Amino acid sequence: MKKIFLFVALAAFVSSFAIAQELDVAQIAKMRQVKADSMSMMLGKVYGTQAAMSYPTTEARHIYLKAFNEALNLDQQDEPYRDGVSLAEQFYRNAENVNKQLGINMSRKVFTQTFLAKYNDTTAIKNMNEEMRSINMEAKRLTEEVRALKKDSVAALAQASLISAKSDSLSMNMARFFGSQAQYMSKQKKFNEQQVARFLEGFNSTISIDESNKALIDGRLLASDFAGFDRNIKKQMSLNLNKDAFVTAVTQTLNDPTVPTEADFKAIDTKTQAYVKETQAFAKENSPEALTQKGMGKKYIENQMEKDPKFIQSPSGLVYKILAPGNGKKFNETDKIKVMYKGTHVDGSTFDESKEPISFAPNQVVPGFKEALLMMSPGAKMIAILPYKLAYGERGAGQSIKPFETLVFEIETLGIDDSAPATKPAQAATKAATKAPAAKEAKPATTSSPKAAKKATTKKATGKKASKKRK
Repeated sequence: MKKIFLFVALAAFVSSFAIAQELDVAQIAKMRQVKADSMSMMLGKVYGTQAAMSYPTTEARHIYLKAFNEALNLDQQDEPYRDGVSLAEQFYRNAENVNKQLGINMSRKVFTQTFLAKYNDTTAIKNMNEEMRSINMEAKRLTEEVRALKKDSVAALAQASLISAKSDSLSMNMARFFGSQAQYMSKQKKFNEQQVARFLEGFNSTISIDESNKALIDGRLLASDFAGFDRNIKKQMSLNLNKDAFVTAVTQTLNDPTVPTEADFKAIDTKTQAYVKETQAFAKENSPEALTQKGMGKKYIENQMEKDPKFIQSPSGLVYKILAPGNGKKFNETDKIKVMYKGTHVDGSTFDESKEPISFAPNQVVPGFKEALLMMSPGAKMIAILPYKLAYGERGAGQSIKPFETLVFEIETLGIDDSAPATKPAQAATKAATKAPAAKEAKPATTSSPKAAKKATTKKATGKKASKKRK
Protein backbone atom coordinates (compact mmCIF):
# COMPACT_ATOMS: atom_id res chain seq x y z
CA MET A 1 0.00 0.00 0.00
CA LYS A 2 1.24 3.45 -0.80
CA LYS A 3 2.27 5.53 2.17
CA ILE A 4 0.31 8.50 3.41
CA PHE A 5 2.70 11.37 2.83
CA LEU A 6 3.03 13.49 5.98
CA PHE A 7 4.51 16.96 6.23
CA VAL A 8 7.17 16.14 8.80
CA ALA A 9 10.14 18.15 7.64
CA LEU A 10 11.24 21.10 9.64
CA ALA A 11 10.82 23.23 6.53
CA ALA A 12 7.06 22.66 6.78
CA PHE A 13 6.74 24.46 10.12
CA VAL A 14 4.55 27.56 10.01
CA SER A 15 6.78 30.41 11.17
CA SER A 16 3.91 32.71 12.05
CA PHE A 17 2.16 30.19 14.29
CA ALA A 18 2.52 31.24 17.93
CA ILE A 19 0.20 29.58 20.40
CA ALA A 20 -0.35 30.46 24.00
CA GLN A 21 3.15 31.40 25.08
CA GLU A 22 1.95 32.02 28.60
CA LEU A 23 0.72 28.46 29.13
CA ASP A 24 2.40 26.71 32.02
CA VAL A 25 4.28 23.43 31.63
CA ALA A 26 1.38 21.28 32.85
CA GLN A 27 -1.06 22.89 30.41
CA ILE A 28 1.35 22.44 27.54
CA ALA A 29 1.83 18.76 28.42
CA LYS A 30 -1.93 18.22 28.36
CA MET A 31 -2.27 20.00 25.03
CA ARG A 32 0.56 17.94 23.55
CA GLN A 33 -1.20 14.73 24.54
CA VAL A 34 -4.53 15.92 23.16
CA LYS A 35 -2.91 16.79 19.85
CA ALA A 36 -1.09 13.46 19.69
CA ASP A 37 -4.37 11.60 20.35
CA SER A 38 -6.23 13.63 17.73
CA MET A 39 -3.47 13.10 15.18
CA SER A 40 -3.54 9.36 15.84
CA MET A 41 -7.29 9.23 15.25
CA MET A 42 -7.07 11.27 12.06
CA LEU A 43 -4.22 9.19 10.66
CA GLY A 44 -6.23 6.07 11.44
CA LYS A 45 -9.15 7.45 9.43
CA VAL A 46 -6.88 8.24 6.50
CA TYR A 47 -5.35 4.76 6.45
CA GLY A 48 -8.72 3.13 7.10
CA THR A 49 -10.30 5.08 4.24
CA GLN A 50 -7.52 4.09 1.88
CA ALA A 51 -7.87 0.43 2.84
CA ALA A 52 -11.66 0.58 2.51
CA MET A 53 -11.26 1.88 -1.04
CA SER A 54 -8.83 -0.91 -1.92
CA TYR A 55 -10.84 -3.68 -0.25
CA PRO A 56 -14.58 -3.02 -0.51
CA THR A 57 -15.77 -6.50 0.52
CA THR A 58 -16.47 -7.48 4.13
CA GLU A 59 -14.30 -10.59 3.83
CA ALA A 60 -11.26 -8.71 2.56
CA ARG A 61 -11.61 -6.04 5.22
CA HIS A 62 -11.83 -8.71 7.91
CA ILE A 63 -8.59 -10.28 6.66
CA TYR A 64 -6.92 -6.86 6.54
CA LEU A 65 -7.92 -5.98 10.11
CA LYS A 66 -6.94 -9.37 11.48
CA ALA A 67 -3.47 -9.18 9.89
CA PHE A 68 -3.07 -5.58 11.02
CA ASN A 69 -3.90 -6.32 14.65
CA GLU A 70 -1.74 -9.44 14.79
CA ALA A 71 1.28 -7.60 13.41
CA LEU A 72 0.69 -4.56 15.62
CA ASN A 73 0.57 -6.68 18.74
CA LEU A 74 3.81 -8.60 18.21
CA ASP A 75 5.88 -8.93 21.36
CA GLN A 76 8.01 -5.78 21.32
CA GLN A 77 10.56 -7.44 23.59
CA ASP A 78 11.19 -10.26 21.12
CA GLU A 79 13.71 -8.35 19.03
CA PRO A 80 15.04 -11.28 16.92
CA TYR A 81 11.54 -12.32 15.85
CA ARG A 82 10.53 -8.74 15.02
CA ASP A 83 13.72 -8.28 13.01
CA GLY A 84 12.87 -11.38 11.00
CA VAL A 85 9.34 -10.17 10.36
CA SER A 86 10.61 -6.74 9.34
CA LEU A 87 13.11 -8.16 6.89
CA ALA A 88 10.46 -10.32 5.18
CA GLU A 89 8.19 -7.28 4.93
CA GLN A 90 10.93 -5.49 3.02
CA PHE A 91 10.70 -8.12 0.33
CA TYR A 92 7.05 -7.25 -0.25
CA ARG A 93 7.77 -3.54 -0.26
CA ASN A 94 10.70 -3.84 -2.66
CA ALA A 95 8.85 -6.30 -4.87
CA GLU A 96 6.04 -3.78 -5.22
CA ASN A 97 8.54 -1.03 -6.12
CA VAL A 98 10.17 -3.25 -8.76
CA ASN A 99 6.77 -4.09 -10.21
CA LYS A 100 5.91 -0.39 -10.48
CA GLN A 101 9.23 0.54 -12.02
CA LEU A 102 9.78 -2.41 -14.35
CA GLY A 103 6.42 -4.15 -14.64
CA ILE A 104 7.82 -7.53 -13.53
CA ASN A 105 7.06 -9.80 -10.59
CA MET A 106 9.82 -10.84 -8.21
CA SER A 107 10.07 -14.53 -7.32
CA ARG A 108 9.40 -15.05 -3.63
CA LYS A 109 10.63 -18.66 -3.89
CA VAL A 110 13.95 -17.67 -5.46
CA PHE A 111 14.35 -14.83 -2.97
CA THR A 112 13.69 -17.06 0.06
CA GLN A 113 16.06 -19.83 -1.05
CA THR A 114 18.87 -17.40 -1.87
CA PHE A 115 18.35 -15.37 1.31
CA LEU A 116 18.51 -18.39 3.61
CA ALA A 117 21.62 -19.69 1.84
CA LYS A 118 23.34 -16.33 2.14
CA TYR A 119 22.31 -15.79 5.76
CA ASN A 120 23.49 -19.26 6.80
CA ASP A 121 26.80 -18.91 4.94
CA THR A 122 29.41 -18.78 7.68
CA THR A 123 32.06 -17.34 5.36
CA ALA A 124 33.22 -14.09 6.89
CA ILE A 125 32.44 -10.91 4.95
CA LYS A 126 35.75 -9.15 4.50
CA ASN A 127 34.38 -5.80 3.41
CA MET A 128 30.66 -5.14 3.91
CA ASN A 129 30.69 -1.82 2.05
CA GLU A 130 32.45 -3.35 -0.92
CA GLU A 131 30.00 -6.26 -1.04
CA MET A 132 26.98 -3.95 -0.83
CA ARG A 133 28.41 -1.78 -3.57
CA SER A 134 28.95 -4.81 -5.80
CA ILE A 135 25.40 -6.08 -5.21
CA ASN A 136 23.89 -2.67 -5.94
CA MET A 137 25.92 -2.36 -9.15
CA GLU A 138 24.59 -5.73 -10.25
CA ALA A 139 21.04 -4.64 -9.43
CA LYS A 140 21.49 -1.52 -11.55
CA ARG A 141 22.84 -3.58 -14.45
CA LEU A 142 19.95 -6.06 -14.28
CA THR A 143 17.43 -3.24 -14.07
CA GLU A 144 18.77 -1.62 -17.23
CA GLU A 145 18.75 -4.96 -19.03
CA VAL A 146 15.09 -5.52 -18.16
CA ARG A 147 14.19 -2.03 -19.36
CA ALA A 148 16.00 -2.66 -22.63
CA LEU A 149 14.23 -5.99 -23.14
CA LYS A 150 10.80 -4.50 -22.47
CA LYS A 151 11.43 -1.81 -25.09
CA ASP A 152 12.21 -4.44 -27.71
CA SER A 153 8.96 -5.64 -29.25
CA VAL A 154 10.67 -8.21 -31.50
CA ALA A 155 10.31 -11.92 -30.63
CA ALA A 156 7.83 -11.32 -27.81
CA LEU A 157 7.82 -14.88 -26.48
CA ALA A 158 11.60 -15.05 -26.36
CA GLN A 159 11.68 -11.67 -24.67
CA ALA A 160 9.18 -12.84 -22.06
CA SER A 161 11.40 -15.79 -21.28
CA LEU A 162 14.44 -13.55 -20.94
CA ILE A 163 12.56 -11.09 -18.76
CA SER A 164 11.46 -13.94 -16.48
CA ALA A 165 15.08 -15.03 -16.14
CA LYS A 166 16.13 -11.46 -15.31
CA SER A 167 13.34 -11.30 -12.73
CA ASP A 168 14.76 -14.36 -11.00
CA SER A 169 18.23 -12.80 -11.13
CA LEU A 170 16.90 -9.64 -9.51
CA SER A 171 15.22 -11.74 -6.83
CA MET A 172 18.52 -13.49 -6.11
CA ASN A 173 20.34 -10.14 -6.09
CA MET A 174 17.89 -8.69 -3.58
CA ALA A 175 18.20 -11.81 -1.43
CA ARG A 176 22.00 -11.59 -1.35
CA PHE A 177 21.72 -7.98 -0.30
CA PHE A 178 19.30 -8.70 2.54
CA GLY A 179 21.17 -11.88 3.49
CA SER A 180 24.44 -9.99 3.91
CA GLN A 181 22.74 -7.22 5.87
CA ALA A 182 20.93 -9.67 8.13
CA GLN A 183 24.09 -11.69 8.75
CA TYR A 184 25.98 -8.53 9.65
CA MET A 185 23.13 -7.36 11.90
CA SER A 186 23.02 -10.67 13.76
CA LYS A 187 26.75 -10.47 14.43
CA GLN A 188 26.51 -6.85 15.57
CA LYS A 189 23.68 -7.70 17.98
CA LYS A 190 25.52 -10.86 19.05
CA PHE A 191 22.55 -13.14 18.48
CA ASN A 192 23.05 -16.59 20.02
CA GLU A 193 21.77 -19.78 18.38
CA GLN A 194 18.36 -19.44 20.01
CA GLN A 195 18.00 -15.84 18.87
CA VAL A 196 19.09 -16.72 15.34
CA ALA A 197 16.44 -19.44 15.28
CA ARG A 198 13.87 -16.91 16.49
CA PHE A 199 14.95 -14.45 13.79
CA LEU A 200 14.47 -17.08 11.09
CA GLU A 201 11.12 -18.04 12.57
CA GLY A 202 9.95 -14.45 12.27
CA PHE A 203 11.23 -14.25 8.70
CA ASN A 204 9.61 -17.53 7.64
CA SER A 205 6.28 -16.72 9.28
CA THR A 206 6.00 -13.56 7.18
CA ILE A 207 7.64 -14.60 3.90
CA SER A 208 5.39 -17.68 3.70
CA ILE A 209 2.03 -15.90 3.93
CA ASP A 210 -0.29 -16.10 0.93
CA GLU A 211 1.24 -13.52 -1.39
CA SER A 212 -1.85 -13.53 -3.60
CA ASN A 213 -3.88 -12.20 -0.67
CA LYS A 214 -3.09 -8.48 -0.87
CA ALA A 215 -5.40 -7.62 2.03
CA LEU A 216 -3.37 -9.92 4.27
CA ILE A 217 -0.05 -8.41 3.20
CA ASP A 218 -1.24 -4.82 3.34
CA GLY A 219 -2.76 -5.32 6.78
CA ARG A 220 0.59 -6.52 8.10
CA LEU A 221 2.47 -3.69 6.40
CA LEU A 222 0.16 -1.08 7.91
CA ALA A 223 1.30 -2.13 11.38
CA SER A 224 4.93 -1.43 10.51
CA ASP A 225 3.89 1.81 8.80
CA PHE A 226 2.31 2.95 12.06
CA ALA A 227 5.43 2.06 14.02
CA GLY A 228 7.54 4.02 11.54
CA PHE A 229 5.36 7.11 11.71
CA ASP A 230 5.29 6.89 15.50
CA ARG A 231 9.10 6.91 15.61
CA ASN A 232 9.34 9.77 13.15
CA ILE A 233 6.75 11.96 14.86
CA LYS A 234 8.42 11.33 18.20
CA LYS A 235 11.72 12.44 16.71
CA GLN A 236 10.31 15.47 14.91
CA MET A 237 7.79 16.67 17.48
CA SER A 238 8.53 14.77 20.72
CA LEU A 239 4.98 13.40 20.58
CA ASN A 240 3.88 9.78 21.00
CA LEU A 241 1.07 8.61 18.76
CA ASN A 242 -1.80 6.86 20.52
CA LYS A 243 -1.87 3.30 19.19
CA ASP A 244 -5.31 2.56 20.59
CA ALA A 245 -6.79 5.67 18.97
CA PHE A 246 -5.18 4.75 15.64
CA VAL A 247 -6.48 1.17 15.80
CA THR A 248 -9.97 2.34 16.76
CA ALA A 249 -10.13 4.72 13.81
CA VAL A 250 -8.90 2.11 11.33
CA THR A 251 -11.31 -0.48 12.69
CA GLN A 252 -14.33 1.82 12.70
CA THR A 253 -13.64 2.94 9.14
CA LEU A 254 -13.26 -0.62 7.82
CA ASN A 255 -16.32 -1.87 9.72
CA ASP A 256 -18.42 0.75 7.97
CA PRO A 257 -19.92 -1.05 4.93
CA THR A 258 -19.75 2.15 2.88
CA VAL A 259 -17.11 2.22 0.16
CA PRO A 260 -15.40 5.64 0.29
CA THR A 261 -14.88 7.69 -2.85
CA GLU A 262 -11.80 9.55 -4.01
CA ALA A 263 -13.49 12.74 -2.80
CA ASP A 264 -13.97 11.19 0.67
CA PHE A 265 -10.31 10.24 0.83
CA LYS A 266 -9.13 13.64 -0.37
CA ALA A 267 -11.27 15.44 2.23
CA ILE A 268 -9.96 13.50 5.24
CA ASP A 269 -6.41 13.49 3.91
CA THR A 270 -6.39 17.27 3.37
CA LYS A 271 -7.81 17.85 6.84
CA THR A 272 -5.20 15.55 8.37
CA GLN A 273 -2.31 17.24 6.58
CA ALA A 274 -3.48 20.63 7.87
CA TYR A 275 -3.74 19.28 11.42
CA VAL A 276 -0.28 17.68 11.23
CA LYS A 277 1.20 20.97 10.05
CA GLU A 278 -0.53 22.86 12.87
CA THR A 279 0.68 20.31 15.41
CA GLN A 280 4.24 20.58 14.11
CA ALA A 281 4.16 24.32 14.69
CA PHE A 282 2.71 23.88 18.17
CA ALA A 283 5.29 21.22 19.05
CA LYS A 284 8.20 23.40 17.96
CA GLU A 285 6.81 26.53 19.57
CA ASN A 286 6.40 24.67 22.86
CA SER A 287 9.35 22.30 22.80
CA PRO A 288 11.57 22.19 25.90
CA GLU A 289 14.29 24.08 24.00
CA ALA A 290 11.86 26.76 22.83
CA LEU A 291 10.35 27.22 26.28
CA THR A 292 13.82 27.52 27.79
CA GLN A 293 14.92 30.19 25.32
CA LYS A 294 11.65 32.12 25.56
CA GLY A 295 11.78 31.95 29.34
CA MET A 296 15.34 33.25 29.44
CA GLY A 297 14.47 36.10 27.09
CA LYS A 298 11.37 37.10 29.03
CA LYS A 299 13.22 37.03 32.35
CA TYR A 300 16.09 39.08 30.92
CA ILE A 301 13.74 41.77 29.61
CA GLU A 302 11.83 41.92 32.89
CA ASN A 303 15.08 42.27 34.86
CA GLN A 304 16.45 44.99 32.61
CA MET A 305 13.26 47.04 32.73
CA GLU A 306 13.01 46.62 36.49
CA LYS A 307 16.63 47.68 37.08
CA ASP A 308 16.65 50.57 34.62
CA PRO A 309 13.46 52.63 34.06
CA LYS A 310 15.05 54.21 30.98
CA PHE A 311 14.27 51.05 29.04
CA ILE A 312 11.08 51.42 26.99
CA GLN A 313 9.02 48.68 25.37
CA SER A 314 7.41 49.47 22.03
CA PRO A 315 4.05 48.03 20.90
CA SER A 316 5.92 45.42 18.83
CA GLY A 317 7.78 44.15 21.91
CA LEU A 318 11.13 45.79 21.16
CA VAL A 319 12.82 46.97 24.35
CA TYR A 320 15.29 49.83 23.96
CA LYS A 321 17.22 52.50 25.80
CA ILE A 322 18.47 55.70 24.17
CA LEU A 323 22.11 56.35 25.12
CA ALA A 324 22.54 59.36 22.84
CA PRO A 325 19.71 61.07 20.90
CA GLY A 326 21.69 62.05 17.80
CA ASN A 327 21.04 65.03 15.56
CA GLY A 328 18.83 65.75 12.58
CA LYS A 329 15.90 63.87 11.12
CA LYS A 330 15.34 60.18 11.66
CA PHE A 331 16.39 57.69 9.03
CA ASN A 332 13.98 56.09 6.56
CA GLU A 333 13.84 52.49 5.33
CA THR A 334 16.07 52.94 2.30
CA ASP A 335 18.76 55.20 3.75
CA LYS A 336 22.26 53.74 3.60
CA ILE A 337 23.32 54.21 7.21
CA LYS A 338 26.87 53.96 8.54
CA VAL A 339 26.58 51.82 11.66
CA MET A 340 28.72 50.38 14.43
CA TYR A 341 27.08 47.58 16.38
CA LYS A 342 27.70 44.76 18.82
CA GLY A 343 25.40 41.77 19.24
CA THR A 344 25.29 39.74 22.45
CA HIS A 345 23.33 36.90 23.96
CA VAL A 346 21.36 37.55 27.14
CA ASP A 347 24.25 36.01 29.09
CA GLY A 348 26.48 38.86 27.86
CA SER A 349 28.63 36.83 25.45
CA THR A 350 29.25 38.41 22.05
CA PHE A 351 28.13 36.61 18.89
CA ASP A 352 28.85 39.40 16.38
CA GLU A 353 30.50 42.80 16.28
CA SER A 354 31.42 45.33 13.60
CA LYS A 355 35.12 46.15 13.77
CA GLU A 356 34.67 49.24 11.59
CA PRO A 357 31.69 51.23 10.28
CA ILE A 358 29.44 49.27 7.93
CA SER A 359 26.70 50.69 5.68
CA PHE A 360 23.28 49.13 5.20
CA ALA A 361 19.62 50.10 5.00
CA PRO A 362 16.95 49.38 7.64
CA ASN A 363 15.01 47.29 5.12
CA GLN A 364 17.95 44.85 4.94
CA VAL A 365 17.85 43.72 8.55
CA VAL A 366 15.61 41.77 10.93
CA PRO A 367 12.46 43.54 12.19
CA GLY A 368 13.75 44.54 15.63
CA PHE A 369 16.99 45.99 14.28
CA LYS A 370 15.03 47.82 11.58
CA GLU A 371 12.63 49.30 14.13
CA ALA A 372 15.57 50.51 16.23
CA LEU A 373 17.29 52.19 13.25
CA LEU A 374 14.11 54.01 12.23
CA MET A 375 13.98 55.60 15.70
CA MET A 376 17.51 56.93 15.33
CA SER A 377 19.22 59.85 13.62
CA PRO A 378 22.92 60.56 12.87
CA GLY A 379 25.07 60.29 16.00
CA ALA A 380 22.47 58.32 17.99
CA LYS A 381 23.33 55.44 20.29
CA MET A 382 20.92 52.80 21.56
CA ILE A 383 20.70 49.48 23.35
CA ALA A 384 18.02 47.35 21.67
CA ILE A 385 16.71 44.07 23.07
CA LEU A 386 15.05 41.97 20.37
CA PRO A 387 12.59 39.26 21.47
CA TYR A 388 12.88 36.22 19.23
CA LYS A 389 9.93 37.25 17.04
CA LEU A 390 11.78 40.45 16.12
CA ALA A 391 15.10 38.64 15.63
CA TYR A 392 15.52 35.21 14.05
CA GLY A 393 12.30 33.64 15.31
CA GLU A 394 11.89 29.92 15.56
CA ARG A 395 14.69 29.16 13.11
CA GLY A 396 17.69 30.88 14.68
CA ALA A 397 20.73 31.64 12.54
CA GLY A 398 23.80 29.50 11.96
CA GLN A 399 25.55 27.94 14.90
CA SER A 400 25.62 30.99 17.14
CA ILE A 401 21.98 32.11 17.33
CA LYS A 402 19.54 29.53 18.65
CA PRO A 403 15.87 29.23 17.71
CA PHE A 404 13.59 31.43 19.84
CA GLU A 405 16.56 33.37 21.20
CA THR A 406 16.33 36.94 22.49
CA LEU A 407 19.23 39.11 21.26
CA VAL A 408 20.79 42.33 22.54
CA PHE A 409 22.37 44.97 20.29
CA GLU A 410 24.40 48.06 21.05
CA ILE A 411 23.90 50.32 18.02
CA GLU A 412 25.60 53.55 17.02
CA THR A 413 24.60 55.40 13.83
CA LEU A 414 27.29 57.58 12.26
CA GLY A 415 25.22 59.13 9.49
CA ILE A 416 24.11 58.46 5.93
CA ASP A 417 26.63 56.97 3.53
CA ASP A 418 26.10 58.13 -0.07
CA SER A 419 29.44 56.87 -1.30
CA ALA A 420 28.59 53.22 -1.91
CA PRO A 421 25.63 50.84 -2.18
CA ALA A 422 24.34 49.55 1.12
CA THR A 423 25.90 46.27 2.22
CA LYS A 424 24.44 43.71 4.53
CA PRO A 425 25.86 43.53 8.04
CA ALA A 426 27.33 40.29 9.26
CA GLN A 427 25.18 37.47 10.58
CA ALA A 428 23.90 39.39 13.57
CA ALA A 429 21.42 41.79 12.06
CA THR A 430 20.57 40.54 8.60
CA LYS A 431 17.23 39.09 7.73
CA ALA A 432 17.04 35.33 7.90
CA ALA A 433 18.44 33.81 4.73
CA THR A 434 16.07 32.25 2.24
CA LYS A 435 15.78 28.53 2.76
CA ALA A 436 17.80 26.37 0.42
CA PRO A 437 15.63 24.27 -1.88
CA ALA A 438 15.07 20.75 -0.67
CA ALA A 439 17.02 18.03 -2.42
CA LYS A 440 15.07 16.12 -5.02
CA GLU A 441 13.67 12.86 -3.78
CA ALA A 442 15.67 9.91 -5.02
CA LYS A 443 13.87 7.23 -6.95
CA PRO A 444 13.37 3.97 -5.04
CA ALA A 445 16.30 1.63 -5.50
CA THR A 446 15.80 -1.90 -6.66
CA THR A 447 17.21 -3.09 -3.35
CA SER A 448 17.75 -1.34 -0.06
CA SER A 449 18.90 -2.30 3.39
CA PRO A 450 16.24 -3.10 6.01
CA LYS A 451 17.32 -0.04 7.99
CA ALA A 452 17.17 2.23 4.96
CA ALA A 453 13.83 0.83 3.90
CA LYS A 454 12.37 1.45 7.34
CA LYS A 455 13.55 5.05 7.22
CA ALA A 456 11.99 5.46 3.81
CA THR A 457 8.60 4.62 5.33
CA THR A 458 8.68 7.93 7.14
CA LYS A 459 11.29 10.10 5.48
CA LYS A 460 10.21 9.91 1.87
CA ALA A 461 6.95 11.52 2.97
CA THR A 462 8.71 14.82 3.67
CA GLY A 463 7.05 17.81 2.12
CA LYS A 464 4.76 15.91 -0.24
CA LYS A 465 1.02 15.51 -0.48
CA ALA A 466 -0.72 12.30 0.43
CA SER A 467 -0.65 9.55 -2.10
CA LYS A 468 -3.78 8.53 -3.88
CA LYS A 469 -5.36 5.13 -3.46
CA ARG A 470 -3.40 2.38 -5.11
CA LYS A 471 -5.10 1.20 -8.25
